[in-house]
Amino acid sequence: MDIEEKLQNNNGILQYENEIILQLYHEDGLLILAKGLGLERIFCEIMKLYCAEHNLVFILGCSDVEQTYFIEQLINDGIDPPPRIITADISINDRKELYIQGGLFFVTARILTVDLLTDRIPIDLITGLLIYRAHRITDSSSESFIIRLYRHKNKIGFIKGFSDSALDFTRGYNQLECVMKNLFLRHVYLYPRFHITIRSTFENCSPDVIELQVPLTLLMTDIQVSIIELINACLQELRSSTTWIDNDILNIDQAILNSFERLIHLQLQPIWNQVSIRTKQLLNDIKTLRLFIFYLTQYDCVTFYNAVQAVFINEKLYGSRGKNIHSSQGSTGSWLYLPAADRLLMTSKCRVFGESAKKQIQQTKENDEPLKLEENPKLKLVSDVLQEIRDNEDNKLLGPPITLIVCAEDRACSQLKQYLLLGGRVMLERLLEQTLNASTTNETTKESETKKTTEKKGKKTRTTTETKEEESNENSNIDNKPEIEGIEGGYVIEDDDGSTSPSTTILYPFSGNIDNHFVLGKILLKYRPRFVILYDASLTFVRQLEVFKATNPQHPLRIYFLLYGKSIEEQRYLLSVKKEKEAFESLVREKASMVIPEEREGRDEYNPLLSRDVTPANQQAYGTGAASTIDQTDTRRGGLFPMTTISNIHPKVIVDIREFRSELPSLLWKRGIDIEPVTLEVGDYILTPEICIERKSVSDLIGSLNNGRLYQQALQMTRFYKRPMLLIEFDQKQAFHLANKQRYNSSEFSSHDLTSKLALLTMHFPKLRVLWCPSPYASAELFEDLKRDREEPDTKSAMLVTAESELLDDDERYNTVVQDLLIRMPGVTFKNYKLIMNNVENLRALSQLNGNELTTIMGNSKQASLLYNFIHKQKDDLVLDIKSKTTLNNTWKKRR
Repeated sequence: MDIEEKLQNNNGILQYENEIILQLYHEDGLLILAKGLGLERIFCEIMKLYCAEHNLVFILGCSDVEQTYFIEQLINDGIDPPPRIITADISINDRKELYIQGGLFFVTARILTVDLLTDRIPIDLITGLLIYRAHRITDSSSESFIIRLYRHKNKIGFIKGFSDSALDFTRGYNQLECVMKNLFLRHVYLYPRFHITIRSTFENCSPDVIELQVPLTLLMTDIQVSIIELINACLQELRSSTTWIDNDILNIDQAILNSFERLIHLQLQPIWNQVSIRTKQLLNDIKTLRLFIFYLTQYDCVTFYNAVQAVFINEKLYGSRGKNIHSSQGSTGSWLYLPAADRLLMTSKCRVFGESAKKQIQQTKENDEPLKLEENPKLKLVSDVLQEIRDNEDNKLLGPPITLIVCAEDRACSQLKQYLLLGGRVMLERLLEQTLNASTTNETTKESETKKTTEKKGKKTRTTTETKEEESNENSNIDNKPEIEGIEGGYVIEDDDGSTSPSTTILYPFSGNIDNHFVLGKILLKYRPRFVILYDASLTFVRQLEVFKATNPQHPLRIYFLLYGKSIEEQRYLLSVKKEKEAFESLVREKASMVIPEEREGRDEYNPLLSRDVTPANQQAYGTGAASTIDQTDTRRGGLFPMTTISNIHPKVIVDIREFRSELPSLLWKRGIDIEPVTLEVGDYILTPEICIERKSVSDLIGSLNNGRLYQQALQMTRFYKRPMLLIEFDQKQAFHLANKQRYNSSEFSSHDLTSKLALLTMHFPKLRVLWCPSPYASAELFEDLKRDREEPDTKSAMLVTAESELLDDDERYNTVVQDLLIRMPGVTFKNYKLIMNNVENLRALSQLNGNELTTIMGNSKQASLLYNFIHKQKDDLVLDIKSKTTLNNTWKKRR
């Protein structure tokens, strides 16, 4: 009742938010909310309920920006103490004290995993875990490992998951059930936009929305038709060139969505080395054409023409060899020779030069013919809307209006600012002048900008990139206008044309920076604009405006929604709404048919998800999952021999703390191997007192071979361990590929080739063994096989091995520098070098021995003679011996 009364007394909480908070508080579950409906608001309210010293709650999955945002919100709401951030800068003892004090903690997955494994945290006293961005949880992720460790020892605490990405739960096979299984949750709460509670909440206080559909010009329509025709041609050719991609993705509706490239990447990345060059070229072509679609509606005609012309010029100059096909910006393909491509170039040129587009640019400049310079219709509409806002009669009663204009990216905001200050014709002339005179662009641009702004009557602009002196001068001339501070990443235009109601305009992008989602919310709450112009459609921000209006029902809010009618921009926005609706409908059906066992939450003593028993299933007692013995009277043993009682003692692996960024420690723990995290200077994994493993991903391997770090690591492992190993682990989501196919048939050595460097490494360190694993799952299985029937490692001994420590072997200490020099001498091998170092004091004494004495020590006359000749003979004598041996071999071959 106390929680319900607190929520009822809080006027800032909406009806559906109140319902969600109560459900999550009383019953653990996974919340999947539609984008933009205030997931961060609900998460803040949940944190407030547990922000007390008697609670110990850990928050996972938040980025640095999100952590800062949540802490600021709780401090502004008077929460004391606020959540604290645990980083690597905090010492171990300080972390222990903070954990004992209690409260909420933002902590990285690596630090929390190590602290849980080393018992630095009282796991049985942890109140619960809050998982933000729960759709990122996988079976082998660090967060999943933490949840498993927590639930293994704590059966009482809560686990709550939060996500606002319904589409991620519909990709893959039973993705929702897999995430719930990894989170140990039985309940899922779905709240789409069409939920009855959410719909009724927004219907009572909806903002005033004016939708303005701008028709495309005739030239823009021709360009759009040409681009669609070219994309269809590329998709049709892509279907015939590869069978790796689902045909459901290869259509125009999917190609115009922002998620198209990510879907293609997910399907082709595991077999990228097998994809043909033609397929990669087609994918780059589609990427280029998708950019043209975005540029057409986003930027002016000059910028669009420059982008199109650059592609055609690149093809003329370099052809298909213009760029590396494996790069992100590959070479252009055959679409440039289609009739639609010619129409695309000519139409984009006509938008700039008009009827003179068929002539050369230089001739146009000489004849001084009037240029067309077609303005973007949406830019003109924004100017008209701002004039309507200035003339609004409510400004006399409510004061000077504040208008927020939201664009897709920062470049569009900058261009819109120039349009509002300079005018459309002047802006386009400047851009064209920059295109024709690229060498003098910087100087002329600054001078013309200052002149044009002074000519504009009564207009002032201020951005965050300007100096403080300019801001102070502007502020001194402003009277009775709202104070607008500098906005990072945005622009502020203060317009005073002598009217009685001066206006202030804020321009800000909703993409490009990770914190824009939070900054836009801050702008709405801080400056409370009365007018919002959506220059580009954003589903998330539209719903943010609905939440802002619902929480401030008395605040007048008018939204101007600008869209190009019958355009790809409109189709993309409608498809995004449709995709999210279909995703929620699919999740609702999956929830209705989902079978969830009662022991899913892991609160029982025996839970299959928490079982770490490495005993095969046919040797376990049915239903318990615990180690047992085989019934000797049972005749259905499948040929198994009678076995004794299976031990419950788990093997141990010493793991370097830095390795907890990978998935391997989690998989080792699931296979019943105990993990002991320490700081290791030599190796990453210590399996036995003799086996030391250095794990490398493909990217780490290439970097370590290039900078020589792997040589030093192999040198240290071979000195201190009898069985050093290098584990090369491939990502299961990427191609198992190291070298080009042309290198396999070549016997030449290349200093830049990866396989050549690996060959040199193995030749230099014969004791080093190289392990190849296609995935972390295979690595965990390999570790288990390597540890079978071997001695467990000692943690103290592993920590004492450092790069500066001396080698200790057979109770004798050797000089490692002299040892490396001795091994490289002719006749000395890894089998006899210890015999020499045990019987000879130093290199000087070695040089004084004769051939018989060397034979007695080394036990091999040939090796002894090689070493003796290397030490005592002159260079010329050695050369003569080599030549005589080669002539003898040649004459012997001739006689045969």
